[in-house]
Amino acid sequence: MTTEDGRTTMARTELRIAAVALLLLVAGCAALGPGGSGTQTPTETAASTATGTPTPTETAAPTATGTPTDADRARYPDGWSAAGIDDPDAALAAHYRATLAGPSVTVTYRSRIRESTNDRGANTTLAMRVDTASERLYADLDGSDTHREAFFADGTLTQWSVENETVADRSGTTFSRAARSIDRSVLYSHLLLYTLERTGSVERSGTTALVYNVTGVPDSTVSNTYGTATGASGRVVVGRDGRVFDVETTVTYTGGTVTYHYGHAAVGETAVERPGWMDEA
Repeated sequence: MTTEDGRTTMARTELRIAAVALLLLVAGCAALGPGGSGTQTPTETAASTATGTPTPTETAAPTATGTPTDADRARYPDGWSAAGIDDPDAALAAHYRATLAGPSVTVTYRSRIRESTNDRGANTTLAMRVDTASERLYADLDGSDTHREAFFADGTLTQWSVENETVADRSGTTFSRAARSIDRSVLYSHLLLYTLERTGSVERSGTTALVYNVTGVPDSTVSNTYGTATGASGRVVVGRDGRVFDVETTVTYTGGTVTYHYGHAAVGETAVERPGWMDEA
């Protein structure tokens, strides 16, 4: 008979294996925007190919069968528990529900190489402003191969090649899909990358958020650029509604060390202006 813990372990393992195909484990391979328009996703993070990674121990009070109670689940956002992320898909969905419910927000992402044994890696940066009231967004994505900007308004997502000073892609879509398309892959990869432990709470944007310490990485977590991940440190902060406010981590690989930052700031205080290059688009 399969236990609840066994089903959870298998589900997490399958998700990590799927992440290898999703992310391709190479910076610049994932697409930005609906339909895969070819813009670089601004990161490489590793994904685990473990076939039996233990589920972190649940520290909240269990029932007689060893599973969390309904009252315990209610203390955490969908997909989360005291032991970290139980369901990455549910956690990702909760994050976007909270984000797209508003108000406006500034989203940032950075990866920085601290040490590397090869020259295949690159520092990457994302800066995005999202205004849910006007349903506009602007993003600047600077990665290893390309530097693009993106602007969404009135049902159209336009991408601008900074190097070539020309429109790289234009597609019709919804605000919700456009907002998800910019940072979904980088955030999802980080939801899969770490083992976590709840340590406390902190105030973020007028609400109480949960703080998790990064305790390591799952077994067999591999990056095509930096090799096998051997350890990680840092913290993750998530609101009780599921919004991921902060990811501040350092990951050590056999071929290097990389620091990562993902954050939500200026909640309710972010404006999105029409970029000047739209006059030429």
